[in-house]
Amino acid sequence: MKKQNWYKLLYQFAIIGILVFMGFRLLFDKAYAPDFEAYCPFGGIQALGSYMTMDSLSCSMTSTQIMMGVALFIGIVLFSRLFCGYICPLGTISEWLGKLGDKLKVRITPKGFVDYTLRLLKYALLFITFYFTLKSSELFCKKFDPYYAAVSGFDSDVTLLWALLAIGALVLGSLFFRLFWCRYLCPLGALSAIFKFSWWFLGVMALYVILILVGLDISYVYPLLVITAGGYILEVTRMKKVWPDPVHITRNTVTCIDCGLCSETCPQGIDVAQMEKVTHTDCTLCGDCLHACPEKDTLLINKKNMKWLPAAVLGALIILGIAAGTLFELPTIDQKWGTPEQIESAGVFEMEGLKNIKCFGSSTAFANQMRRHEGIYGVSTFVANHKVRVLYDTSLYDDEKLQQLMFVPVKRVIRAVTKDVDSVTYYTLTIDKFFDPLDATYLQHLLNQKTEACGFQTEFACPVIVRIYFPAGKEPGRDALTEVIESKNLTFTSNDNVFHVKLPYRVISFEDASATISIREYASEMFTPKSSFFNGYSDYTEEIISGYLLPVGSNSEHADMYNYLISHLSNDEGVVGFETRLDENGDEVAAIWYVDTLTTPGEIFGYVNADTLLIHFSDGRTGRVPNPFRFREPDSAAAAERLP
Repeated sequence: MKKQNWYKLLYQFAIIGILVFMGFRLLFDKAYAPDFEAYCPFGGIQALGSYMTMDSLSCSMTSTQIMMGVALFIGIVLFSRLFCGYICPLGTISEWLGKLGDKLKVRITPKGFVDYTLRLLKYALLFITFYFTLKSSELFCKKFDPYYAAVSGFDSDVTLLWALLAIGALVLGSLFFRLFWCRYLCPLGALSAIFKFSWWFLGVMALYVILILVGLDISYVYPLLVITAGGYILEVTRMKKVWPDPVHITRNTVTCIDCGLCSETCPQGIDVAQMEKVTHTDCTLCGDCLHACPEKDTLLINKKNMKWLPAAVLGALIILGIAAGTLFELPTIDQKWGTPEQIESAGVFEMEGLKNIKCFGSSTAFANQMRRHEGIYGVSTFVANHKVRVLYDTSLYDDEKLQQLMFVPVKRVIRAVTKDVDSVTYYTLTIDKFFDPLDATYLQHLLNQKTEACGFQTEFACPVIVRIYFPAGKEPGRDALTEVIESKNLTFTSNDNVFHVKLPYRVISFEDASATISIREYASEMFTPKSSFFNGYSDYTEEIISGYLLPVGSNSEHADMYNYLISHLSNDEGVVGFETRLDENGDEVAAIWYVDTLTTPGEIFGYVNADTLLIHFSDGRTGRVPNPFRFREPDSAAAAERLP
């Protein structure tokens, strides 16, 4: 009976089991927010490359992923591609599907020219992946990675067509061709092969660093191209003899009975039975051949009976990577724009728990916000614990002023007030652990799901002041409202994605009593005007610009998408402006300014009620999003007016 390699199987079952558990828990535990990338070594290596070239970490990568990437490198150089053989879920699936292909007698092993040519694909994909990651500081592999697409539910980072093609290549390719994804398409597989020729990788990197230090301005594209091209050439020319090879499988030719079980069992299709020392580039030191060999002390590791060694080393490397990742944290961004003298004398302010600091993009947005203020000299962000570090002029700011500078007050309409409501009741309270705009979003969903609240607004204080409005007669008691706000978990859907959030909020105080105001006062308090002019507005005189007034009504719930609507309207060259205001009845209306010789109210009405909005991004791209706005025809008397 064939012996099983339980060392490898335990790793494979454990990884698949953990992923399945996370998936099922996600179905039943609405507060659960799994991080399927928490220990991704490939993402960590990309993030480290981004940090070295752009002084920023990719996406939401942290020191843990980086150290797992370092552990991957150490493991490959000193031992072999242990991650590929034991842990990678895509490798496991490919191997299991391949066994099914063998049972169906449909799987083949490409050889010779076909094999060598196909291996080029993964190096091309590796170059493309790193090129765009280092260029944008966003993980390009998320667009097509079958693993990420599946576990994320094809989230917004995934390019659907690319991911579906990759999944098809993984499943069908593995069934008909030996380890098709791993051998021919996996960029991590290409990188692992390059790490096996560590002298090549380290030599090119050392030369690049030296040239940079002597003052040459050389783009990262060149060493990236040299490393990937050289890696491919080395793989196909030195496939059976990788160097260095400090740990490898050896075959005792004296005791070997030439049964061929080792070659038959090897997942990679390596002809172990014809080698005295296995230094093949595809070898992952998985140990299947060691367990298949029926003769004692024939197949060994470095001529010693250490079948347990790869599994033990892999476990140690995982523990080492996780532990090392907790010892330090690299900043996602680290930007300084003050002079050296200002930086040297600057105060340092740190604040944790900012939920909107969650990736490279949000970190950059925060830095741009702070850069606009005099006396702020630099910003660092740390996404693992949502922390920011701010360098500032101590003569202008203290901790509380800096918090106020970072705070963004919000007004949120939760639902439109019906016409039969003539007054609104509000509570004023303070909430701890509530600070950034993402907190306001969570509160909006909480109040929408569990109360009849129609809106709320926030004001800076320590803790933050929040005023919550209810249609008169529908306000909950203070205890009931406190229970809602102090909910531990929140689940909501946005853009077809389901989010599960753990909440830390605590109500600190209520004003003595609720207060009641008229519906007009409520509208005035909650209203935040929006104004934008475009398409050469200033080139026209007031006499030829007309205003088309549309009642906003329930569209106010989508006020955060006014910029999309404005971008869409700008496609009509006759539209030159967009404003929101309150009419004499306290109702919100949208004033769309247009040149009547270039467009008409009828065309504008069709534009604002289109099924999709055609929007323009700052980088020149265009795109379409579903149109949430539905405007009704205005009264003819209020449909047109001149600029005030």
